[in-house]
Amino acid sequence: MSRERALDAARAARDAYATNGSIVSAIFCADKARALSGDGDEDALALAELLRRDGQHRRASAVASVGEGSRASARWRLLRGRCALALRAPEECLRALGEDESGTEEGVGGAARETEEARATRLADGNRADAAAMCALRGRAYDAMENRARATRAYALALRFDPMCYEAYDAVLSGHALSESEEGALVDSLVVNEENAWIKEVYAVLSNVRDVESELLRDSALGEEDASSQPTTSKSASDVLKTSGDVRIARARRLYDRGEFAACYTELRLQYDVEPSRLDGMPLYFATLVELGKKNDLYLLAHSLVDEYPKKALTWFGIGCYYMATKQFDQARKYFSKATTMDASFVQAWIGFGHAFAAQDESDQAMAAYRTAARLFSGTHVPVMSIGIEYQRTNNLSLAYQFFRKSFEISQTDPLLYNEYGVLLYREGQYESAAQHFERALELAPTQMTSRWESLIVNMAQALRKVGRYDDAIAYFEYALSITPRAASTYAALAFTYQVKSRCTEPRALGLAIEYYHKALSLRADDVFSQHHLELALIDQSAITMPRHEQVDWNVDFPTSDDMAVTPELDGAQRDRDATPDQHGVFPTPSPQSFRGTPTMGRTPFSTRGDASEMDQSVDMDQSVDMDESD
Repeated sequence: MSRERALDAARAARDAYATNGSIVSAIFCADKARALSGDGDEDALALAELLRRDGQHRRASAVASVGEGSRASARWRLLRGRCALALRAPEECLRALGEDESGTEEGVGGAARETEEARATRLADGNRADAAAMCALRGRAYDAMENRARATRAYALALRFDPMCYEAYDAVLSGHALSESEEGALVDSLVVNEENAWIKEVYAVLSNVRDVESELLRDSALGEEDASSQPTTSKSASDVLKTSGDVRIARARRLYDRGEFAACYTELRLQYDVEPSRLDGMPLYFATLVELGKKNDLYLLAHSLVDEYPKKALTWFGIGCYYMATKQFDQARKYFSKATTMDASFVQAWIGFGHAFAAQDESDQAMAAYRTAARLFSGTHVPVMSIGIEYQRTNNLSLAYQFFRKSFEISQTDPLLYNEYGVLLYREGQYESAAQHFERALELAPTQMTSRWESLIVNMAQALRKVGRYDDAIAYFEYALSITPRAASTYAALAFTYQVKSRCTEPRALGLAIEYYHKALSLRADDVFSQHHLELALIDQSAITMPRHEQVDWNVDFPTSDDMAVTPELDGAQRDRDATPDQHGVFPTPSPQSFRGTPTMGRTPFSTRGDASEMDQSVDMDQSVDMDESD
């Protein structure tokens, strides 16, 4: 057989096995094709690429380095750079990509040096897709060196070359390198044509920007029903793309951010029933299972990941989530720490690590984890907000204020942030401002409230009570009870609001206060606050409903000596038997007009007309209940 025919057969077998996934056979045939071609560039590149796919990065790098002077094209640079990065040598990756060549500043003697975009174009031989791939790889190398600013610039340049370079956009999102407004500006800056205009809408949905209007965010189940009745050729791009995996996961994440955990779980189940091992949405899935308390699902899912991906940080993050759900916080910290060790860029693991410390009131360690997350992921407000929460919990309100304000610089669409900041303002006595922030949080929260938001509604009611808007406060307390009907503290707060209202504007509200204090005590008998204020309310009620009496006019004219004279005909015993009080003069004789008819018992100011003018004016309502000690 001639050498040429043998080479053709080896190349054909290499391509066939590479296509059907038989990497070992493909590598064997590629090696023989390389030998038969005399180490030709085409065959050497094919062999190196197959070795890289098989995880043999050092051997692939060695193949790509032979005859490096003639192998300086973009494809060779990308191959050597990827191998170097896989071998944890980011500096070598940058050198392979030509990073040590001309830069963006002035050169020696004041000669202008080429721009970063021009250099990337030159190194990619004018191919925009290759230039985008090289910029994205350069960004990953800078990320490995924790140079976030240069990494972000490289990713943005990759998207400028080619908006379809999802690797760069995904790195921006997962690394939380940009704030919400900056992410929105990046998407708006993308230059697309009619054929790939859909990529801009998809990127907007995938972004961390919360306030996004898109057809892709419409309920996927409804979209599938509508689409099923249409022929395939008549479906729009949005109808088809809204059921794709990453769009569905993005839609679920937005439900999670609004606290709609049940809906988020339903959306994720639709996806994982189709793709059980899809990893990019798994952290969100774990967080949702924790919120819903699905411990069995967490246990089974974490164990399946241990079997399939024992070397991935996501696996140990899932185990940590299971222990968080079961409140075994020591074990949760252990596995969150392991996840961050395996992948330092795993932002969810860092935040979970901090939450596990915070759950055991270990604020210093919690804030250390949050600070690391805030340093590594400057585009997310969650670790910064968490630091503020910890400072507020330890009564360091001035530092809490600073971190909350920093969080607002990153995100202004998180209802939890507005709630926490409102609590801080409430504690500082700024009740009007606190109510405004609670109101903004309610605007951002979901329309269908769940028990997660019950505390926000109660906070709003407390702030309204403090500013004297009692009717509004009562309405919010009742709203909170419609969500969580067995909350003793909410009943006590509602009762206290009625009690304050009875003192200030409407005395008849005291009866409702007593009723709700009893409900609170029926749910929690040892509630000292309710016991104390119920006693005060009952005292007030007794004072208000006490029947009216007028002062008795006593006869203070004592009898004279003549009146006190003893009749001689009667002996002492007979005199005592026949004597009357008038005769003795010991008891005063009441005037016939001394008493008036006693009002009918039970006719209180709360009955019939309930006019407050019927109330005994001698009762000092301001002194009846000491509201200041708890209000």
